[in-house]
Amino acid sequence: MSLVLTVACLCASGLALLRLSGLSAGRWVVDLPLSWFVGSGWYALAAFTLRFLAGVPYTAGTAVTIVALPVVGMLAARTPLRGGSVAGAGDLPGARWWPRPGWMFVPLALYVVAVGTMVALHGANMPTQTDDGLRVRAFAPILAHRDAWSAEARAVLAMAGPVPTYVPSLGWRLTGRVDHFDVNGTILVGLVALLALAVGLASTRGRPERGWASAFAVLSLPLFVYHCTSTYSDATLAIYLAAAFLFFLEFGFTEDSADAERSLALLVGAAMVKREGELVAGAVGVVLVAQIAWESRRSGRRRLLRLALLCAPYLLVVAARVASVGAKSAFPFLRLMAERGVGAPTPPGPSLGAGGRALPTFVWSLFSSGSAGLLFWLLTASVVLQFSTLARRRLAWPLAAVALLLVQAAIASVWLTPEFTADQSTVHRQLIPLSVVAALWTAALLTEAALDPAASVGPAAARVRGRRAKR
Repeated sequence: MSLVLTVACLCASGLALLRLSGLSAGRWVVDLPLSWFVGSGWYALAAFTLRFLAGVPYTAGTAVTIVALPVVGMLAARTPLRGGSVAGAGDLPGARWWPRPGWMFVPLALYVVAVGTMVALHGANMPTQTDDGLRVRAFAPILAHRDAWSAEARAVLAMAGPVPTYVPSLGWRLTGRVDHFDVNGTILVGLVALLALAVGLASTRGRPERGWASAFAVLSLPLFVYHCTSTYSDATLAIYLAAAFLFFLEFGFTEDSADAERSLALLVGAAMVKREGELVAGAVGVVLVAQIAWESRRSGRRRLLRLALLCAPYLLVVAARVASVGAKSAFPFLRLMAERGVGAPTPPGPSLGAGGRALPTFVWSLFSSGSAGLLFWLLTASVVLQFSTLARRRLAWPLAAVALLLVQAAIASVWLTPEFTADQSTVHRQLIPLSVVAALWTAALLTEAALDPAASVGPAAARVRGRRAKR
């Protein structure tokens, strides 16, 4: 019951925020799953900053106020919950729900439904992982529910991030009862929302093939599917990052700035998952902003100004983190990079000699471990064979984001923490967000190449093809 209450509250709050910000897609099949990510990001940001910047106790009244504020704002602004459309929607292709050819995509759709159902059933009944439940992320929502923040508890919060800490606790605050399985449940809700968003978004843009291929590709990653049934936050980070990346891809296809804004808003949510979420989401965000800046160099900077306003609330998260654990502990990876830069010795024990083994192990984890299936073989082949068409299909910028994530993972695995790569304790989980994003990019490339092998899929090219067809 508490999980249902959490989902209902956050989706209502997210829908209101979408309407207030003008980022609603105007279709329920997109707005409803999108509202989960927006609503949960808003709730985590507000609860975290109120508690550690303003000193507001985390009570049921605080939770209700955070959830209700966007809804009250929408009602006060007399913004309807229905209707509305994105800017430039007249240039977008019409919705199409049935993928073609059916003989190819029906098995993919059946696979998505079957695997998604099994993951949901298994995850909903999976006890909390011992290490995660006693020491790290799955314990953080209980700390939030108790609002007990000793120095040790704040260290757990800094490791878990505001989203995994506060989102599962919403229903507990409102009902006064803790249900440990809500931690699993919020991860599964995120997975269902991601799959629904992938299929619904592409279908409303006239490309259901891309949507079902994306859902299939994501659920074909063995380690990601497994971690969706556990309480580790690696899957949660991958889910939020993937939702943002879907709109990054759509921005390339539609050239609609609203898609870029949705992507950046979701990246803010991804940055609040785990302590490395900030770096992972930032890598994609940097490429997205670079693309917008490059394409807006002749048409003004209004796009960049709006993106800056969307990112501004995250400064509150950074300030709240510094207030909660101190400046030194608020940026652990910067501190680790500084230590490695000055040649600080690695801890004794398993790390000895790890540097020489880290790179081969990292390469093995990409291509031979099986954690990502055949993804990185397929990604490499796709890039090599379709390289000359990437710019024309407007897939070069998203590929740059994938490449930056890969470089980031390599630096962390081989240089920052080679000991954890050599013993394979974290390297595979660290690659989950990269794998999910790479799977979405590969699915987009292959479906677009198959459906439209000749040219770009942007609205300008679509209008040119339409005029040729009329002739």
